[in-house]
Amino acid sequence: MKVLGILCMIDEGECDWKVVVIDADDKWAPFLNDIDDVEKEMPGMLSAIREWYRTYKIPDGKPPNVFGLQERFMDKEYAMAVIKECHQAWEELVSGEKERALDGHDDEVKNLVRNLSKGSLFALAENMDEHPEFGREDDFDTKSAEDGIFF
Repeated sequence: MKVLGILCMIDEGECDWKVVVIDADDKWAPFLNDIDDVEKEMPGMLSAIREWYRTYKIPDGKPPNVFGLQERFMDKEYAMAVIKECHQAWEELVSGEKERALDGHDDEVKNLVRNLSKGSLFALAENMDEHPEFGREDDFDTKSAEDGIFF
């Protein structure tokens, strides 16, 4: 995948980044290296992407989504900085570093972070050993993998 840019959608009051990428093997990939290339080579595509994100929840009875940064798509450099920042925050969470840094916070916040940490992710979900349609993991039909169906 090649990162081209990023769009800041606001979802329930929080930033919900939408990263614009292209498969490196796509026929357009040699021509698209940054977000400005998308508008140059595929006029109207960025507007179509934004409008899809603006309206996709309307059929569920929700209002149109709104965007930050004056509804602009930001370039690859900006996108990579956001990706790096988010990845770093994720690493701090799953490593337990975030939990260790919570001195002075109340127990509710500490418990939330603890439950999101690497050692407890599975504790948040019930019945992780089973799938309701298939039973236990060791009951899966191994032939499914041969047919291109993976679980």
